[in-house]
Amino acid sequence: MPSLHKNQTTIARDAARYNVICCGRRFGKDVLEHDRAIRPLMQGQPVAWGAPTYRMLKDNYKALYHILAPLVTTKADSERMEIKTGGMIDFWSLDSPDRIRGRKYARFILNEAALYANLLDTWNMIIRPTLIDLRGGADFCSTPKGLNGYYALWSQAENTPDWKRFKYTTYDNPFIPIDEINALKHAIPERAYRQEIMAEFVEDGGYFNKITEAAVIQQPDTPDNHKGHYLVMGVDWALSEDFTVLTVACRDCNRVVDWDRFNQLDFTYQRERLYTMAARWKPNILPERNSIGGPNIEIVKQRFNVVRGPDGLPGFNTSASTKPALIQQLAVGLEHSGFLVPAEYAEELRTYQVDTTSTHPKFSAPAGMHDDRVISLALAYWQLAHPQPSPAEMVAFV
Repeated sequence: MPSLHKNQTTIARDAARYNVICCGRRFGKDVLEHDRAIRPLMQGQPVAWGAPTYRMLKDNYKALYHILAPLVTTKADSERMEIKTGGMIDFWSLDSPDRIRGRKYARFILNEAALYANLLDTWNMIIRPTLIDLRGGADFCSTPKGLNGYYALWSQAENTPDWKRFKYTTYDNPFIPIDEINALKHAIPERAYRQEIMAEFVEDGGYFNKITEAAVIQQPDTPDNHKGHYLVMGVDWALSEDFTVLTVACRDCNRVVDWDRFNQLDFTYQRERLYTMAARWKPNILPERNSIGGPNIEIVKQRFNVVRGPDGLPGFNTSASTKPALIQQLAVGLEHSGFLVPAEYAEELRTYQVDTTSTHPKFSAPAGMHDDRVISLALAYWQLAHPQPSPAEMVAFV
């Protein structure tokens, strides 16, 4: 059996038929759920283990197989594991939950339950009926993710018979060094710390903090004050309704030094505005690459240094998977690094929102408002956090 620390043991001892187990990252929820799954298996009962994706499911399978290997009677890497006691465990990727219909289980483990797209419907219409024959139970174990279906189950469990809820933070794992957690606290946005470490249900809405302290710059600076400094430019393109924004920042001074915003200009004139600012500051430039950005980048990089994004290509391709890291990096700069920005950026920063109900957090401005300053600023700060050599530095290095 897995070895549990005292807080995991408390959950295992006090668990009810249905348990909502909310915990911070690295609390040890997988070890706890291994224990919860193995106990009925050893009694010869059928168990199910669900995960949001097949990749997560494979990791869970390998961990349980390692624990139960001397007792396993089935071939490795199958979707079902049978052991010598007569117990068996099915592994389900819950991105296609209808396949579960018709089965019966004594316990259903829903790992990373906050990541399921339609948790309540999946639970009530598909999973709960599989527990009727054996009067089985279920565990919903996860770190929170906004006020989604997992939060609804958490709220329901407070006053419903046969339900119980537990909450533990990352600090409650005695094997995690506290100084490591405290260091992480100062490296991530506050709302991420509250959700991921303190296991709080954080409401969707405004994302950035400490805007009043950060948005204080009234006028652009001059290049003479930043000679020899590492300078960058973030570029968010637009053509008609939205605005193109250029933001120049200095890594040595940890602040924005110049900016420009305009719309309803042909791209030829937009590039001329960019060229004028780039000639003054000589920054590394990171433009957004999406759609209209690609052709502009091909032209701009003939005259100025366009740096590469996370995928190794010139410019930054914003997507559902890359945008969260881009925005979160800026939030860290504003909250923990003392990064200073123009006062006129404050309104967009205050209204910028996050929606955590989907697989990836969705960041955007409210309907009818703009986010061009935010994206340009985030592209600039990304370069400050991930500096790349200029062409002159690359030549000198060679």
